[in-house]
Amino acid sequence: MIAKTITRGFKTYPVACAVGIVGFALYAGTASAGGCDLKDVNRDTGWSISFADAQVSNCSFVGNAGAGRNKGTLNLTLKITNKNPIPIEFIQTSSAAADSFGFRITWNLTLNNQFQTLKGIRGRARDPNEELKDDINQFVEDAHPGFAHFHQDPAFVPNPFGARDCDCESKHDFKVEGNAFLGAPSTAEVKGIGVHQIEEQGFRRSFTVNVEPRLAN
Repeated sequence: MIAKTITRGFKTYPVACAVGIVGFALYAGTASAGGCDLKDVNRDTGWSISFADAQVSNCSFVGNAGAGRNKGTLNLTLKITNKNPIPIEFIQTSSAAADSFGFRITWNLTLNNQFQTLKGIRGRARDPNEELKDDINQFVEDAHPGFAHFHQDPAFVPNPFGARDCDCESKHDFKVEGNAFLGAPSTAEVKGIGVHQIEEQGFRRSFTVNVEPRLAN
């Protein structure tokens, strides 16, 4: 980490600038990398994702036209073949030109379970960036903290695990887990996970989400 200062008016705030991201290769080993840009004719988020193409496929992004805070919907298929987390790296492709509400999308996951019976999934954000405070960035508030986090979107629908919600209230993760199970082999969907990272002028605030299968036994 390299210390850097951001000056606002008459105040100077210390903020750390991450010069290295806990990279995709840390998790993927020698697996071939895939990825896609999160943009279409309606919206360019300024972000992309990277993943192991043996684990993640069918990447598509549908942008929301206009200047609304939610920029669109990302669809992915995750192939679950063991109990290890599946990492997806969210990469800010250019530094933010101005402070903004930032990267905010809805995430839909299709689970291709080829392993064991599952009781749910859990997503954990690994965010190496300095946490933004509300005296530095105007968009930081209790509901939108200054690090990568999750929301339950209106698009959240009943899922194969019978979960009532996405349990998105903790700081860095979400959990979709209930009293129903997803056997193997089978395919099912979990929809409506909101992903959010506030953007800070002059910085790239990339992060990784590890999606963990939760075993029934």
